[in-house]
Amino acid sequence: MKNTTLLSVILKDTNNLITSSEFKEAYSLGNSFSRNRKLSFSNAVFFICSALRKSISSKINNFIEDHRYLKFSSITNQAFSKARQNISSEAFAELCRLFVDRYYSLNKNLATWNGFNISAVDGTSLQVPDTKECGEYFGLSSNQNTTKTAVATASALYDVLNDIVVDARITKFKTSERLIAKQHIET
Repeated sequence: MKNTTLLSVILKDTNNLITSSEFKEAYSLGNSFSRNRKLSFSNAVFFICSALRKSISSKINNFIEDHRYLKFSSITNQAFSKARQNISSEAFAELCRLFVDRYYSLNKNLATWNGFNISAVDGTSLQVPDTKECGEYFGLSSNQNTTKTAVATASALYDVLNDIVVDARITKFKTSERLIAKQHIET
């Protein structure tokens, strides 16, 4: 299967999952998204997946312009931020699993070395929002001035020959890289 065809099938499956009522019910927190609002559950997920690289307001405007077929009403930064808080992070983990599973099950031209997949694991520390909740959940790190900030450990399992991240996770600060690597492999 050609890469463009493969990607098209995966994106169609991803779209079907995001727009399904089962996905919405499983990953909207509380009774969020139960009423028809300007920003639906599926549109909020699509927007988050579009990779924010600019200010939220300019990204919202660009997204609405580029995705007219989604019938995306104009929304405020506050509405988006509130909607984002009402989507479980597990929704994005499921989307990643779907993408990886479909990639490996549909791709008949996977690169291997002597029949083996070659994978690499890399981790890093990353700063998360410096809130009390993040500090309690992920942990704190101090700098030379003993200022404490919320920090997490991020790690990814990467298929080197096929150029795809197979698994990624964000965990508590100072989690053992070996433990995280083991979790990647067991996934």
